[in-house]
Amino acid sequence: MNSTRSARLAVLAGATLAGVGAVFVTAAPAQAAVVDVAVAAAPGVVAQSATATCPAGQYLTGAAGGIVGAGKNVTLTDVIPDLATNSVTVWGHTNPGGAPGFSTVAQAICRPGAPPAGYYLEVQSTGLNADPTKAVAATCQGGTRLLGTGAEIIGANGQAFYRSILPNFALTSNTVTADAAFGFAGSWELIAYAICGTPPGVGPVREAQSTVGGADPVNAKSQQSSACPAGTATTGVGGSATATAGATISGYVFVNQVSSNLAQDTATAEAVEGLNPGGGVSWYLSAYDICWAP
Repeated sequence: MNSTRSARLAVLAGATLAGVGAVFVTAAPAQAAVVDVAVAAAPGVVAQSATATCPAGQYLTGAAGGIVGAGKNVTLTDVIPDLATNSVTVWGHTNPGGAPGFSTVAQAICRPGAPPAGYYLEVQSTGLNADPTKAVAATCQGGTRLLGTGAEIIGANGQAFYRSILPNFALTSNTVTADAAFGFAGSWELIAYAICGTPPGVGPVREAQSTVGGADPVNAKSQQSSACPAGTATTGVGGSATATAGATISGYVFVNQVSSNLAQDTATAEAVEGLNPGGGVSWYLSAYDICWAP
């Protein structure tokens, strides 16, 4: 996995230089912070990354980010947490047939002080294969619970879509599901990340909210989760697109953003139809918010 990613970074180094970075830190270092870094890609740039890093004295709890301004022609391929550097790297890759201007946004969700006991990153992979639909779960070990999520697609070059980055209700695992699109039949790999730790007091909770009004055929949706309970704050986020009974959106609808708000009490997910699955096909979008007490 590391060698594959290193090769890709080397190939795309020229593309990343085409971007202009903007960094937004939403709190003083003594307070919890959400750090957003947006990097623009000019039309014709195939892939673009952005990296957000927690302020000094803070540790990473969640990885988030998304694609802005792509007109549904750019796939969110990676949301990679790095606990050693307290950073998040996000990649976007153009879909076949289009290379519009867009921005890749990386978001690091952070907390001040020392991380909780048992803090570590769980990584699970499907391995490299040609299965058109893949799902993989990263499960926290040793009684730890889920702080935050992450995901990575390797080898599809913008031709595989995330359908869900899903923290389970018990907050013990992150399951990532993705589908090949555009008739892509090559080999690719799907990776799930789980940032784990031992809760310092009361156990964490997951807040969720689905598209208002239920399923509908609108081809772009944005959904905000319910708010974290009093005394807790967002540490990680997720999102999931789901078809109604008897319908399929596999390889058609993709999640292109999961993020925390600045107050760190709600999560937002966005999804679009990269390919139209047909008039009247209905689907839900759900946003998930992971909430921990200090």
